[in-house]
Amino acid sequence: MTAIATVKAVLYHRVWFGLIKLVTPMSDETFFINSFFGKSFSGNPRALFEGLIEKFPNSDYIIVLNDEQARQTVKAQYPDINIQFVARHEKAYLKALARAKYWIMDINFPFRLKPHKNGVFVQTWHGTPLKHIGNDLPDDNDFKRLTAREPLNWDYFVSNAPEDNWLYERAFNLKQTKIMSYGLPRNDYLAKHKDDRELVASLKAKLQLDATRKTILYAPTFRDDEPTFKLALDLEQFEAQLGDQYDLLIRLHPNVADQMPDIAAYPHVHNVNRYASIEELYLAADVLMTDYSSVFFDYALLEKPIVFYAYDLDKYQDILRGFYFDYQAFIPGPLVTNNQALYTLLSQGLTAQTTKAFNQLHNANTDGSATQKIIQEVWKV
Repeated sequence: MTAIATVKAVLYHRVWFGLIKLVTPMSDETFFINSFFGKSFSGNPRALFEGLIEKFPNSDYIIVLNDEQARQTVKAQYPDINIQFVARHEKAYLKALARAKYWIMDINFPFRLKPHKNGVFVQTWHGTPLKHIGNDLPDDNDFKRLTAREPLNWDYFVSNAPEDNWLYERAFNLKQTKIMSYGLPRNDYLAKHKDDRELVASLKAKLQLDATRKTILYAPTFRDDEPTFKLALDLEQFEAQLGDQYDLLIRLHPNVADQMPDIAAYPHVHNVNRYASIEELYLAADVLMTDYSSVFFDYALLEKPIVFYAYDLDKYQDILRGFYFDYQAFIPGPLVTNNQALYTLLSQGLTAQTTKAFNQLHNANTDGSATQKIIQEVWKV
């Protein structure tokens, strides 16, 4: 961040927001919900929202959501709930932050933007980390400097399992007393529906997928050194070698989802970046294909095959990020590093390698009750 950008950020976040807080009373009945800065309304924040509206149906819910069509869809789904939508940098955005007592977010958030004195910040995060985050990022990674003080504002942090709390303590300098290890709210849906064949069939139909074919969900992470996304798949080769067996769903990381390449020429390849629920995509998919993304922790709950397509493993491991675990020994599925090996493996068919032991460690307590346990701890209801 340049010196000018830093000055602008200070003026906007500290000075301007400070003035807005002075003239905007905090409401005990208002919730501010922010998932990936409004690129979607999904994940842990949405799961908590759905639990909260059962307990507090008459409260006000401010949701950061940028797309007007997505706003209309959400409003139609919850017609009896008081919902206000805002987008980042709108005039109403800072006022909404100031009014809300409860902040629920899954993102890095500027540390100068702080709730009122008695406000409550619930950080749900956006996935179990395999790759280094926070304090463990390389020194030349801008995120490390920009995000170092953010955890000082968090009152609660949502953890997938006690086994992995050490990651959050180290990455964010968190005290154990701030960490809630009940599992991820978004995975309640998977725990409740993992064996629901009728639901899976209905989701495939909703996605207009051929029920007689297998479905692959490809969900890679983003690369810090790639401002423009590069799809590391040969789609022509996919169609030629696997098009008669599989449909391929591509779901990019929210940071680069708007950079999806044109796939119109490939009949069995589908862009699902705008599909609201990745949990539904997990259920619909017969195979997950990923690299270093946290998605495999969630998908492991379904005990279906996972393929790890790590075409730049050495670079990502040794230069870009690094890992909290021994990657090749830790991942619950086969590792491939090039297109040909990937497509050959898929053509041969796969069996799940996820073990119950993996889930007992890294998805502990995921029994469908995480949302209610978190609400009980934070809101005492």
